[in-house]
Amino acid sequence: MEFLRNMRSSFAFIQVFVCAVLLWGTAWRAAGQVAPGKTVIQKATEQFESSPLTTTSLDKGIWMFSGDGGNVTAITAEGSTLLIDGGIESRVSELNAAVFKATWRPVTQLVNTHWHFDHTGGNVYFGSGGVTIIAQENVKKSLSSAQNVPFVGLRDGRYPSQALPTVTYSNSMTLRQDTQHLTLVNYGPAHTDGDTVIYISPANVAVVGDIFSNRFYPIIDLASQGSIDGMIHSVDQILAKTDEQTKIVPGHGPVATRSDLQNYHDMLVQVRQRIKLLVVAGKTIDEVVAAAPTKDFDAEWGRGYVSSDVFVRMVFTSLMQSSKTTR
Repeated sequence: MEFLRNMRSSFAFIQVFVCAVLLWGTAWRAAGQVAPGKTVIQKATEQFESSPLTTTSLDKGIWMFSGDGGNVTAITAEGSTLLIDGGIESRVSELNAAVFKATWRPVTQLVNTHWHFDHTGGNVYFGSGGVTIIAQENVKKSLSSAQNVPFVGLRDGRYPSQALPTVTYSNSMTLRQDTQHLTLVNYGPAHTDGDTVIYISPANVAVVGDIFSNRFYPIIDLASQGSIDGMIHSVDQILAKTDEQTKIVPGHGPVATRSDLQNYHDMLVQVRQRIKLLVVAGKTIDEVVAAAPTKDFDAEWGRGYVSSDVFVRMVFTSLMQSSKTTR
């Protein structure tokens, strides 16, 4: 019990210090926020700010926390907790308290699945407290400069030095967290150019970030080299590495199965094909939107903050960019 009292005292000191840095970070990046208007990101942020934070057990020593941005996964070891993603900046103290309540261990490592604010919002808080931040190398590049994501209204960066990853990798790396073996993989540009998929074994859990949201149309970050073809390629790879017993942690939404991911894959493939035929026919972006190529999918996938129109515009632009690079 003395150990726990000392740990709580240490955490209280760290939280006071980090909250000061956190408030500075929020004000410092305020100039990067979007102009008034209901953009995709503003709708998402309203949801992230107001949704209750919930905890879901995935396996012994593994939890998912959802509600305050992208889904967060915690994996414990003897004296530490490894987090995958860190929610949004304004609720990181709440997230940290929920993680500690579940794990009773301090966070010592944080993996970013990509650079977007709803997954890296905890970086200042945890990085300032000495937590090692790990990500694919392009995440550090993105967080180090101003970013602007077309079609969704996201402008962010630059992040302060304490929020940047201190350990990076190119294609893959491995980590151990007690009995769990973590394999971090980047399959190339998909949602962004810095996506990380984490396979956790023997728990048979796959954390896939915003390559897959359950069940929402995805954001394709074209400015970060994301593409519809890359999204489908990455989902193909994940399907090949999972089975029907795998618990899949999406970037947003409830824990999914391989069947859920397969349905998402099939939707992406069909929408890409329909829009590609319209592109070949010489249709403009507005004409493609008017043709409603996602109409029969909207009831299932169009209930998130990415509307069908925005999704179609992203896919159209991705295909146009791809055709230019292959000429």
